[in-house]
Amino acid sequence: MRTQPLSQINGEPVRHRRRPDVTPDDGLYCYVPVPPVYRDEDGYLLEDGMSQNDGHLSQTTFWYEALKLRLPGATVCSDLPLHYELGDTDKTVVPDLFVALRAPRLDGRTSYKLWEHPLPELVIEMLSKSTSKADVGSKRHTYEHLGVMEYWLFDPEGFRLPKPLRGYRLRAGRYQPIAADAAGRMSSAVLGLDLHVRDGELRFRDPATGEDLNTYVEVHHGRAVEKRRADAEKHRADGEKHRADEAEHGRTAEKHRADAEKHRADAEKHRADVAEHGRAAQESRAEAAESRAEAAERELARLRSRHEKP
Repeated sequence: MRTQPLSQINGEPVRHRRRPDVTPDDGLYCYVPVPPVYRDEDGYLLEDGMSQNDGHLSQTTFWYEALKLRLPGATVCSDLPLHYELGDTDKTVVPDLFVALRAPRLDGRTSYKLWEHPLPELVIEMLSKSTSKADVGSKRHTYEHLGVMEYWLFDPEGFRLPKPLRGYRLRAGRYQPIAADAAGRMSSAVLGLDLHVRDGELRFRDPATGEDLNTYVEVHHGRAVEKRRADAEKHRADGEKHRADEAEHGRTAEKHRADAEKHRADAEKHRADVAEHGRAAQESRAEAAESRAEAAERELARLRSRHEKP
């Protein structure tokens, strides 16, 4: 079912313009935005208002996230208008992604003007049915004319390219194809990474580690997994410490019981010794009394014997 062109979007009039023809000789691509369009006070495009399907958005988001993590000191932008001629508000391209290594990262950019910022060293475009002709033609000429060092095209649905990935590097002012290795990977001198297609997606591989770069989501997922692992390890360590503390407490309590038992035994022995000492003293006193009584009896017998003699 065909629909009529919109005359208004969000209450604003829509201007329908035809993209001007671009010849191979002029090398420039005049970008005509799709409404709604937002411009700064000088008339330069801030947002292009172009919608993306889920696959396109997922890919460009991945590139943006992965390269921002990889290049913390550079400017990495996705779907940001790039203005390349002062005074001409139509001389604009909107790359799916570009990297400017010499431009310090500045959050909140709404456009990128080449007379204010360094030229990006790398651009990546993902081909769609509506943009594939421009991506391989006029846009390529524009980036080549401007002097962008590397231009990468990703065509997962085969709109224009025989293979899903193609890379170009600027040599003597002209783009030359970047050769792929036996595994189908191509090296980016700008990024210091290999680009390749994995499971239908364009990924960035670190040649030093042989591992693909992760996105924010993957990194955060890895951090969450690591945190859960650390929490589990801490829980196990805490449990082990608790069990060790309980065992030590048990040993301490047992020692206290043993010490108390020994104390009771010592006290009992002391009481027994005291009692035995008392009995011995009592016996000694009794023996002494008996000895004195016997001595008195002998003395009495002696005295009687003396008085009875004539």
